Amino acid sequence: MDSKVINRLLIGIGACSVISCGGGASAPAPLPEVPPIVIPSSPDYWSAAVPDFTVTNDSPVIELIGDDVMNLAVGESYVELGATATDPQDGDLTANINIVNTVNTDVSGDYFVRYQVQDANENKALEQVRIVRVYNTTPSTMSLRPVGASQSHLGYIESLPANYAIDSNQQYGLLIFNHGDGANVEVSGGDAQQALQNIISSNGPALMQQNGEWDSSLPLITLSPQMGGIGDGNELSRLNAFIDYAVNTYRIDTSRIYITGWSQGGFLSLLYAAQYPERTAAAISISGGLPANPNEAPDDICQLENVPMWLFHGGSDNVVSTNSSIRVVDYIEDNCQPMVLPKLTIFNGRDHNIHSFVFDLSAMQNNPNGIEANDNHDPFDVGIYQWMLQYSRN
Repeated sequence: MDSKVINRLLIGIGACSVISCGGGASAPAPLPEVPPIVIPSSPDYWSAAVPDFTVTNDSPVIELIGDDVMNLAVGESYVELGATATDPQDGDLTANINIVNTVNTDVSGDYFVRYQVQDANENKALEQVRIVRVYNTTPSTMSLRPVGASQSHLGYIESLPANYAIDSNQQYGLLIFNHGDGANVEVSGGDAQQALQNIISSNGPALMQQNGEWDSSLPLITLSPQMGGIGDGNELSRLNAFIDYAVNTYRIDTSRIYITGWSQGGFLSLLYAAQYPERTAAAISISGGLPANPNEAPDDICQLENVPMWLFHGGSDNVVSTNSSIRVVDYIEDNCQPMVLPKLTIFNGRDHNIHSFVFDLSAMQNNPNGIEANDNHDPFDVGIYQWMLQYSRN
């Protein structure tokens, strides 16, 4: 995709910040404390070096001993199981492994134990991670991973399936939630905790997870990365690098990578799917779409024909025009050859903030607010999670 096109699209999205496009809807409940890690102010945050997840024949290889996830009761001692490391030139590097351990079994939560090594030529192994789940009765619903707390170049919020630790061979789909621009890192003033709180206030999966409304039996690893400096033109490659990180860190079925987002995040989700269709099993855009000027549509917009899509919009959205979603569906149906017809649901009389009931697990089954979908478009007759899980890249 032409970087100039992406810049024009995302500069337009960034303009939403003037009118609070994609900002938080309500103050979130208090979160568990996390270590105070300072996030560099934008644009340094967004231009930070991306980890290299390329494996070469010269790279050392780390293998964990024992399971990659451990369950511990609060107060139970953590016993290091260790790992091994081998290198094509240097041989056994097990003694050189650096272990970064942040486990505190006095406080419930999910912790990383990180294993790192490099050989004599400074070739680095892909970092391996063991997740230690410390809990009273049930595992944590969500965990905060500020920048600096992991190998990722982006801070993020993580939610794992409840049974993630049961079968070390089980893989899961990956759901990426792209937040609105009200949660961009520059809005937080460089505060790691506040940066992640702003994502939660975006009324996406993270807020449901914090409030105990999430279904942890869903076969999905949900990650909400912290964006920043939107408009630099490298957003899509950095989001793709974050997915590389996720695939290296978690047990992810790479045929089931789902992209969703609201407002700015809705735009980014479709742009990502257009640039990386071979990696996207399905995409959902809420209050997003494509820009008003058809000439600014990505040159490869028909790449979206290979991705099942569902677009949602409020019929009275005065922040992002409803036409920005209608335009995507009309263009693809008229000019491309979609393998699955794109879906479009428009809610009568609703504004920009429709995401809370789109992400709701019950879809329209419990509808106390009289929400109505426009009869001229697709009904909201199935939950988005059930819909997306029927698709894979296989």
